[in-house]
This record gives sequence, C-alpha cells and structure tokens, in this order.
Amino acid sequence: MSLSLAMAGRGGDYNEGEGMSEAAIDINAIERELRQMWQEQATHPEAGGQAVIRALTLNLIVRVPDDAWAEQVLAVAPALTAQHPNRTVIVIDRPGSATELQANVQALCTLTNAGRTQVCGEQVTISARGAPAGQLASLILPLLVPDLPVVLWAPGPQPFAQPLVQRLYRLCDRLIVDSTTFADPVRELAELAAFEQTANGAPAVSDLGWARLTPWRELTAQFFDTRPFLPHLHRIDEIVIEYVAGTHPNPVAALLFVGWLASCLKWTPLADAVGIEGETIQLYLRRPAVGVGPAAIRLVKVELRPVALAGVEGLVRLALRAVDNQQAEFVVELTGDSGYACTRATIAGANPIERTATIDHPALADLLNSELRLLSRDRTFAAALHLAGGLAQRLALP
Repeated sequence: MSLSLAMAGRGGDYNEGEGMSEAAIDINAIERELRQMWQEQATHPEAGGQAVIRALTLNLIVRVPDDAWAEQVLAVAPALTAQHPNRTVIVIDRPGSATELQANVQALCTLTNAGRTQVCGEQVTISARGAPAGQLASLILPLLVPDLPVVLWAPGPQPFAQPLVQRLYRLCDRLIVDSTTFADPVRELAELAAFEQTANGAPAVSDLGWARLTPWRELTAQFFDTRPFLPHLHRIDEIVIEYVAGTHPNPVAALLFVGWLASCLKWTPLADAVGIEGETIQLYLRRPAVGVGPAAIRLVKVELRPVALAGVEGLVRLALRAVDNQQAEFVVELTGDSGYACTRATIAGANPIERTATIDHPALADLLNSELRLLSRDRTFAAALHLAGGLAQRLALP
C-alpha cells in the first residue's frame, strides 16, 4: 500500500514593505509542527504503526517562472522525496509591478510496507510576484538545512538570464537545467556551454536533455562492442540525425549527440564548420585518417534534419556511414511501437544485421532522481557540451 501525504504547516502572506528575513517565516516553529504531525501520522490507521522520522539528504531549490511550471514540479516532488528525502524550496518567480509574497510549508511522506520506518521530506513553496532577486535570495538562504548539498533546478527557457539563478548558483553544488525547454535552443546551448566551462564543476552542471540521450548513446556504442565492427568506428565519414521539429525546431539533442561522438573520437570542427540549407543544419569536422600517417585527416559531414512526427519528442533516427575503405552503415531508428528502436548494421558484401531494442523514455521524476544521485562534474557531458556549444555558437551568429 502506498499513500502520499501532504501535511500543511505554518505559512504566511508577505506584501511589499514587510520584512523578508528569517523571522518572516518561523522555520523553527514550522519544524516543531511538522515533527508533531509526523508523530501523529505514525498512529494513522493506514500507517500500520510505522514510525516516521526526518532524514534529509539534500536541499533542492527549484526556480519556476509561473504556475504551470510549478504544477509540474509539485507533481514530481513526492517521487523525489521517496528516493532522496530533502528540503525542497520551490520559488514561483513571476514578474510584476508590485511585490507580493506568499509562503506555504508541507511535509511529504510515503507510506509503503507495514513495519518499516517512514522518512519524510519537507517542501516550502514561495509564490512571488515582482520580488527582486536579492530579496528572494535572502528569504531562501535561511530555509536551507546546513551541512547538506544544495541543488538548484531551473527548468524552462533562459535559465542563465534569470536574476535569481545568477544570485544562487554560486552557493550550489549542482545546477540542473533542461535544454528541451529552451526558447532559443541554439543560442541557449552556447550559453550553457560557456557557463559550464566557467563554472568548471563549481557548481556541477546537469542537462536533462543530455540525460534523455542515454539510450541513443548506449545503442550506438553497442555496435562497436563487437570486434568486426570496431574498425569502422574510426572510419565514419557521414552522419545523418533526424529529430522531431515540433512547434519550434530544437536541434540541441542532435548537437549534443554529435558533441559526444566527436569528443570521444577526437574530431575537431573546421574553422567554417556550419551551414544551413533550408531547415537542415550541416556541420563539418575533421577526423584522423586511418592507415595513412598521423598528420592525415578526412572530412566528416553531419546533417541534422527536423522531421514532423506526432506523439514523439527528441531524436527519431540516426545513421553513421563509413565510405573510407570498406563501406558500412549503422542505423538506430524508432519503430512504430512506442518504446522500441530498430538497430541495423550493414557491411558491404554481407547481409544486414538487425535487432529490436527497447528505448526508454524516462519520466521527469526518474531523470531528476538519477541526477540527484550525482554531485560531481560529469566530464563526458562537459566534453560533449563544449564541442556542441562551439558549433551552436557558430550557428547563432547573425
């Protein structure tokens, strides 16, 4: 049996002109009230006599621009608490001419098997309109539990343009963004890459868009786990990636995939590395030529093509082709069955080798839970982002 409980604590409304210090929200009183409610909840008939304890493992700050984003965050909060008991501070940071503030505190508990100790997390929701970033930051900081890691999640467009994010990121161990929600994807990818390089792991940077690429990277890597196919990995000359265009084409996932492959294989972009033909983005990189001396290079041509496809997000199909020496092609593409992809390897003179593989589309809570397990810098992501960001910067130039 599973039961999620949201137990309201003390909260308050704060208007412009009133104090915005720790005294404005009495955290000590809230914590006493929450402890009392958790003790009472242990005797709830559906709790089965289970003890309820506090065992917070991190602080999670979430900055969202409106109520719609806040609803998404609130929907995943119980799942995050179940795996990572935390104090979550959600800030709904709306623009406005007059300053308005409201705060609400809750405890989130999940009741599972009888006889097991239940661990609860805490959630503080601050609804703000027109509040300066400095005032919001001064309200958030006293709410953080000392000596625990601090993670800042900034979903939505233009995370680095938000004054509150600029105020808080230096105090955080990890910053999580989502490139699939960027409003100006190419330009914001370049900004993300510049930020990650400057931060250099302080804070460590995560992108949920990169996390969604994991199954595509795994299926691609699996081609070359077999000895007969491995030599073709170093002879790739052409790459075609198709991605869902949606209302506004977002090629960030495709650029990150290219960045990952290129950084792993030591490819470098040409000085004049990008071009656009219609809606197709063309990229040009150079790779070491195989078998003709250390200074020899060959050109790798990459095409990123948006496609119209309902009910699907992200990548649809990718093909790696080697025409140097023996021809070969390696393809991963979604099938008509949701959650599955077909992989196909074709070597000149041999029948294609095909198989159907599952390709996960993890829920938002699953992606976040995976990211919250990590606090250090992901160097594979950093290398891929650095190369993809350089390409994005060239594409973003007027």
